[in-house]
Amino acid sequence: MEDSKVTFSPALQQLRREHVFLRADMDIFYEITEEIEFESGPAVVQQFAKLYEQISSFNEKLKAHSKREEEGLFPMMARRLGENDRTIEAMEYEHEKAEQHLRDFLTEAEKAGLNINENDAQMITVYAVQAHATLIQHFAKEEKALFPLAENILSNDEKKELERLLLVIS
Repeated sequence: MEDSKVTFSPALQQLRREHVFLRADMDIFYEITEEIEFESGPAVVQQFAKLYEQISSFNEKLKAHSKREEEGLFPMMARRLGENDRTIEAMEYEHEKAEQHLRDFLTEAEKAGLNINENDAQMITVYAVQAHATLIQHFAKEEKALFPLAENILSNDEKKELERLLLVIS
């Protein structure tokens, strides 16, 4: 189903809109990863400090978005899809994979501390690149398949309940 032909309920529109803002942040941190890859010397360490700040901020926003999906949308869909369907399980796995890449980046950056060198900065940056790749694919799957599926299988009452839930899950 082509997502452009589906009119989404307010709750699903909200989740899609959050992707737009998350992608904008991802574009910024991805540009920094490219600069780190192609720079050398002290510029790499300076860019890495910017990347760390960007990833730290992004990680908090992503956690909030993931929580709304995992505590709101996913359980509703799982009830409708039944226990033999693995759609939601796959989405949760992708959340975990992206979050693990971000955790690895932040953990390794904190271990390296202020004395980080160019090589370590470039190696640790790979985690940010991996998170970016995972999330780009994941958002596309949600927008092209999961959200249209949710629009079709959830009742109007469930969509209203989801809208209410998204307000209280933060």
